[in-house]
Amino acid sequence: MAVETARKFIEDLDRNSALSTQFTIAAPDSLDSVVDFASGKGYVFTKDDLQAALKHYPESTVGRQLRKYVH
Repeated sequence: MAVETARKFIEDLDRNSALSTQFTIAAPDSLDSVVDFASGKGYVFTKDDLQAALKHYPESTVGRQLRKYVH
């Protein structure tokens, strides 16, 4: 279920310009800070959930941006 929440966050980040702008301003620099940002916006998931969601998310600018934090 939390993986679905992470996927929804990625989709919303990809499609919602206001959320995308807030994300850019926040400038998270790690998966932990991405999870913290998402949590502040009401999306509750773990770093592992986000990584799992990214594995199945289609190629996109947002996907590439988030994947750079996966080590």
